[in-house]
Amino acid sequence: MKVKFLTQIRGVMLLALRASFRARVVSFLLLVQLVCALTLPSVVKGDGTPAGDLEILLTYTLGFCFAIQALATLWAACSLFASEIASLRIQMSVVKPISFTAMWLGRWFALLLLNGLLLIVVYLMVYGRVRLTQHEKGWPDDVIPASMHLSRPLLLTPEEEALHIFNRMKLADELPKNLSRKQILTTLTEQARERYDVINPGDEFHLDFNVARAVRPEDSIVLRFKFDTAYGTRQHVKGVCRLAASHNPNKQVERQIDNITQSVIALTYPAAEFLDLSTPDQDLRNFTLLFNYTSDETEASALLLRMRQDIALLIPGGSFEMNLARSAFLQWCVLAILSAFGLTLSACFSFPVASFTASVVLALVMISGGVLPMVTQEDEQKRANRIGIEILRATRYITRSATETAPLTSIVRGERIAREVILTGALWNMGLMPLAFMILACAALRRRELANV
Repeated sequence: MKVKFLTQIRGVMLLALRASFRARVVSFLLLVQLVCALTLPSVVKGDGTPAGDLEILLTYTLGFCFAIQALATLWAACSLFASEIASLRIQMSVVKPISFTAMWLGRWFALLLLNGLLLIVVYLMVYGRVRLTQHEKGWPDDVIPASMHLSRPLLLTPEEEALHIFNRMKLADELPKNLSRKQILTTLTEQARERYDVINPGDEFHLDFNVARAVRPEDSIVLRFKFDTAYGTRQHVKGVCRLAASHNPNKQVERQIDNITQSVIALTYPAAEFLDLSTPDQDLRNFTLLFNYTSDETEASALLLRMRQDIALLIPGGSFEMNLARSAFLQWCVLAILSAFGLTLSACFSFPVASFTASVVLALVMISGGVLPMVTQEDEQKRANRIGIEILRATRYITRSATETAPLTSIVRGERIAREVILTGALWNMGLMPLAFMILACAALRRRELANV
């Protein structure tokens, strides 16, 4: 029975692949993506620096090619079952008989294979263009960023901070009367993710970091951060960064900085500076940062810093090529869930209805990311807003594994795409969600076929 089921899946997959090549869909997508890879870097101009040109090559070219492929995948998936049901061709498959599960999986695997091949071609084209541009323009090797493990400060999670604020408001009897506990906590959590800390001249703060692996003596540690302040006082902004390994807090490595609001600041600390030669087998995993804002309060204004987003510690974590491969895999996972979603819509509705529903859902996904961070408790107190806000939150929650990752940004910044992100993307976008969509599609097909018979 198992062999027969796998044979059915393989047969449906091969038929779907042949139909795609016969309809020249693959050839058309390859042509469009080839044109994008060749023309976009010439049309879209960067800031004239090697880093700016590299960002155009990676984010704009790969991002635009991925957007085209995602839309084509969703459109093709929405038509697969719908077109066969509308023309009654699906009856030829049902009488063989082939299970609806095999029919759905076969088509889904076909879309996965096509998308995987197209992604490989696109990434190889862009990588070749990057290396060719590097050779033609004489870029130094450090322009193309190797991947580095990124560690954020050890802080309360947004959920923990929201609960702390909630309890404090409850003790002070400051909770909104017409909002539920869940609504208040959700709003506080979203605000905590974007919260700024204010650092006045003369202030100091310290942060603890726990890096992904033990730092080797030959490694270099990079402290990266960005502050914001009033534009007119930037030239007066000065500070001191002292970094120390937690096992030897008295041995601090100091870096003097000024004008720290113009761009992202990256300070490099050789790991050898933290080693104690008298102590063998030191495990450099935990570090403490002490920042002192040394500007004169009469000349400089307060600094604004998002602790969870604007500061990080980085250590070597692999090659640029492997980070590209991780990015391609994450995008493949997103295409997998789009394929599953489109196939399920195709099984439930006709092609016009399926494509319209897909467009509405995509619009909700794009809107939710920009609207939800700006929602306040006053907005939630209005009944007219609550339904829309809850719909946006549900959409963002369901699609968070596909929308909250930014692999192309990580590549440009030289940040290694974390293993946890890859595993979560694979589990959610290629496992749990497609499984749920398959069950829903099979149930819908049974009802539709019984009605046709």
